[in-house]
This record gives sequence, structure tokens and C-alpha cells, in this order.
Amino acid sequence: MPSAVKLDTADNLASTTTLDEKLNNLEHIHLETASRILNIISRYRLARDPLGKISNGVNFLVQIYSKVLVRETILMCLPAFPFKSPNTSTKVLGRLPDKAEEFALAHLNGLCASIADIYTPGARLMIVSDGLVYNDLLGVPDKDVWAYGEALRALKARKDFTYIEFCRLKDIVNIDVPNQLDEIRYVANATNFRHALLQQFSRPGFNVSLRISEDEDTCLTYRGYIKFLETDLQTVYPIGEERSKTKYKRGIEYIAKQMLMRGDAFARAVRDRFPDRLRLSIHPSTGENKLSINLLPTDTAFTTPWHCAIAFRLDGTTLTGHRSDFEADDTFELVYDEHSRPSYFREKSDLLYWATEKGSIVCEPQYPAGFIIRPEAGRNTLSIRDVHADKVRALAQANSPVVLRGFAHTRDRDLFLGKAAELGVPVPWKFGSMGEVEEQSAGTRGLENVLSMHWMSFHHNGLPHAQKNGGKELGPKPPRFQFFAAVTSPPKDMERTLFSPSSLILKHVPPRLPPSSLHPLAWTVSTSSFESTVIHGLPLEISHPVTVRRRLRYQEPCARSKTRLEALHVPMDNTSTTTFPKANSGDSGNNSDLYGACEALTSLLYDRRVAYHHTWEKGDLLVSDNSLAVYSRSDFSASFDQELWRMHFH
Repeated sequence: MPSAVKLDTADNLASTTTLDEKLNNLEHIHLETASRILNIISRYRLARDPLGKISNGVNFLVQIYSKVLVRETILMCLPAFPFKSPNTSTKVLGRLPDKAEEFALAHLNGLCASIADIYTPGARLMIVSDGLVYNDLLGVPDKDVWAYGEALRALKARKDFTYIEFCRLKDIVNIDVPNQLDEIRYVANATNFRHALLQQFSRPGFNVSLRISEDEDTCLTYRGYIKFLETDLQTVYPIGEERSKTKYKRGIEYIAKQMLMRGDAFARAVRDRFPDRLRLSIHPSTGENKLSINLLPTDTAFTTPWHCAIAFRLDGTTLTGHRSDFEADDTFELVYDEHSRPSYFREKSDLLYWATEKGSIVCEPQYPAGFIIRPEAGRNTLSIRDVHADKVRALAQANSPVVLRGFAHTRDRDLFLGKAAELGVPVPWKFGSMGEVEEQSAGTRGLENVLSMHWMSFHHNGLPHAQKNGGKELGPKPPRFQFFAAVTSPPKDMERTLFSPSSLILKHVPPRLPPSSLHPLAWTVSTSSFESTVIHGLPLEISHPVTVRRRLRYQEPCARSKTRLEALHVPMDNTSTTTFPKANSGDSGNNSDLYGACEALTSLLYDRRVAYHHTWEKGDLLVSDNSLAVYSRSDFSASFDQELWRMHFH
């Protein structure tokens, strides 16, 4: 998110005169920031949380406010990511992290990044592995816990999840062991770590049965343990002649209570080690002492990646469940990673296979949206000539954007123009067939928002271009697709291009804005750019021209206070008698008070659960369906040569 949308303390204080006014205003700004941070965390709340909201948000608000007051990083901790379920035959795909863990870490990294978008000191999340606390109870070897943790750390580094940190049990108990552990030393000391935890942090006389009956949080956790242990231990302690269902059930209950006793000691150790961190949890809770969050972008009950497999539909829908369920569904196929290990399931489609005679491709889902396609045999083993235009176009219509990385000759101008013609019918710019997006301080020919280095608001390309017939305005006819090529590669974190698909925006629209309230809305766009274009009566919600899926056509308002570019005004009108609730209260507004709807939609454009942030690498190609996803670009520096080629086509 551009820095212009962050709370600017100096601007807010500029109009005050007295010291008391400045202090009061500053307190209000800090409280507003803390509230916004808590609201971001609440977006990630556990869907099956019995309360569905933070029941005692004041405690957490005060904790966040104390950090904001002194401009410190928001620190959080999450006991999680222990080891894969021992049931690898019907529940999970293996003993090491797979695509489910990758998406979970991306989801959590996005939570922290969302906070950094509105609060400069940002946020960091410490994942405290509880693997050694419980693994012996489930028959999981200490060696497997080590391998799982090491693979997670490698995944974090490979995917550049910069906001995530890791902590082991040895880091929160007082025990004399080497700071740098390898596998042998870790396994040799695993029992010592567990003994140290129980010796130092167990409560004498802790009655777990009484605790279950009297404490709601403990009872909710106990029920959760029972539920996953039933499937986790199916292959460890199979039911048969020597073990009845009743005996198995009693055994599970016993293990669950043992886990609660150890979990109580572990929670005390975490509080002792991290007293200033917000406590997150994977378990349903009352919200009194911890915030229950969902680790995966799914609406199913399977929200922890070590207890399930992950699957993806062609339209980007994320599903989670037992591997046996996906294996039994003939619409899905199992996908293996680069190490030939099973990683995830995906919807079967011939769109995901091409150039097979030259080594084929690897097509993977990206978080939170789109695909990335690479030559399977390695970089530059396929070229832009081998890109299957029809299949890439169809993929982009299902789930944009589609990134093609590692293909040769992508910076050949003639080949790029030729591939655009294969993809569709090119739509020329006012100055030619191809736009070259690079730093141009002058001579932008009325296209400052396209050719300058400044931040650009979210939009569908081509909306300001109205068709005219004999002077009569017919309305806009935006191009169907965008096609990019990265001629240069900007420094890391310097310039990003953002894409937010309608499907994810609509998925996360707040309940106070049901579909029936969005359907009748229309809007106007006006700007001094593009020959002072003004277009009226644009419907907010329309159907996709091919998939016929519901989608939004929304333009982010852009005031001059937010950018050095020309202002873009997007007033919204209500074409029905629908009454809209105000943004920050339960009271209803009148039909002309649509600020809450605009505010909610604009916020979702930048929501990290929605917006895919693309960091360009030299030679990248990217295709995006302009009917499906809105698009934005962060500002960039003129201190390096930045150039993107961009074409439109129908």
C-alpha cells in the first residue's frame, strides 16, 4: 500500500494550536491506529470461533496501543507448526511441509504485511513450535520434528516471508545446551527439553478434568484435541480384535488430557518468554487471553496445514481436507514438488499442460491469487514462442494474473508483439500499439498515471476511454486483457504491481454489505486526465463476459492529497431504495450515504488476503484479465532503469 494512505501524524497535527489540542489529537491518532491494527488481526479470525469475534477486544487494544504510543513494532507469537500428522495414509501427504504449509506461512506473512501497510514500524510474528511438547504422545519420532522445523525455515527463506520468525522449545526453557543445534544434538536433547518444560512450568496440583469442566477455553481446546486425535492415531493405534472402539476412544481422551497438562505448562513458558507479544492461537477460544486465527485461506473446518491436504480449483478456490477425500474425487489430481514429493491437489484441466514435446511446464497456484508458470526442464528451456496463447488466456479468465517466468526471448520486441496478437486482438494506446512504462518526468502526453513513477490507484484499464459515435457518448469499452513484459528488474521491494480479483473481494466483503446491497450501485468516474473524461452510470456489479461469474467493476478514488497525479473522483449512486448501514456503527444510513460501501471496497483492494503483490524479475511475462482483476502499481524510484512493456488486447 502506498505511504500516502498511512496515517500521517504531522498532517493531522498541523491544524492544532494549543499543546492540549495537540496532545489530545495525538492520542486520538494513536488510538485510531491501534484500532485499525486490531481490526486487521480480526480479519484472520478463526471461522469456527464460537463467538465469531474478539469478545474482549479492549485488552488487546490496550496492548497494541502501548506499542503504537512509542512507535514500536507490533510483536505477536503463535504456538503452532509442530509436525505433520502421523496419519500419512488418509490425512496428510507426508512428513514434511508441502503446499499447505507454504500457503499458511504466506497467509500469516500477509497479516503482518497488512499491519505494515498502515503502521510504519510494522509487525512480526514468532512461531513457537510445540512439536517436542506433544510428539512422543502421538508416536512421532523426535527426528521427524527436527526435519519438519528445518524444512519450514528453508521454506520461509525461499519464499522470503520476511515477517515470520521461528522459536524452538529449547529457546523458552532454562537448559544448558549448545546454541547451535544440529539434528543429532537436537534429538539427543529432546527428552531433556520436555523434562525441563514440565519441571519449570507445570503447576502443582493442576486438575485437568476440573479445568475442562470450569474453563471454557480449556474445554474448547480439549474438544479440538479429541477431534484431530481420532484421525491422527487411526494408523498408530488401529481398531481391531485387540482394541475396541470404546478402548480407542478412552485412549484418545487420556492422551488429550495429557496434552492439556503439557499445554498448560507450555503456555506458561510462552508467556514467561514473550510477555510483550500478542498471543495468537489455532484453537477456538473465548477471546479473553488469546486471539483465535485461521492459518489457511479456506472456509472449511481444516485450518491447520499439518492436519490436512490442500487443493485448488481452476478459479483459485482453496480447499482443505483429508488426502483420502481428494484422492477419491476424480476431478482432482495430485501434484508433486521439485523433490518428487506429493505437495497438493488441483482440479484436472488440459489448460495446465502444454509444450510437452519440449519438456512441458510447471503451473502452480500463487497466494492469494493467480498462477505462476515455469519451464519444467529449467530456465530458458522454453521460449516466448512456446507459450500456448489460448491456454494462458483461458487460465487468466479463470484466475488472474498468470505469471510466466524463466522463458527465453521475452524481451524481443517483435516476439512480444507477435505473442500479443496470438493472445487476442491488440487494442492500441493513443500513441501506438505498446506502452513502455518507465520513469518519465515530462512528456507523458496526458498519461501521467501510466508513464510516471508515481503510485497509481486501483483501476480496470481503459475505463476512462469513452466510445463516441457522432459526438454521442456510448460508454467505456475497456480492453479484456493486459499483457506485460519486464524488460528490466527493479531492486527488491522497490516497485510492485498489484492485482486484486473480484472473486476474493466479494468473498471478504463485510456482512453489513450483502450482495443485494451492492447490486443496485452505480458510479461515476471523472478526471482531468484523458481529455477531462467524465463517465456516468457505471454499474458496480456485472457478469464476467465469458465465465458469467459475478464480478465488481470498481475504481479506487484518488484525491490529490494522496498522489502527485491528477485526481480521480468516483462518486457512487444508489439506483434502488436500499438502505446502507454506516461504516462504523449499527445504525442505518440514508440512500445517499454510501461512504461506508466505498470505504469497505477500497480497503479490500489492499487487503493482503485479496491483493497479489508481484515483484518483477527480468524477463517475466504476465497476463491479467482486465474484467476479473483490478490493477495498481506502487511508486518507484528514478535511481534505476525501470521499464515494463504493456499491451492491451480483446
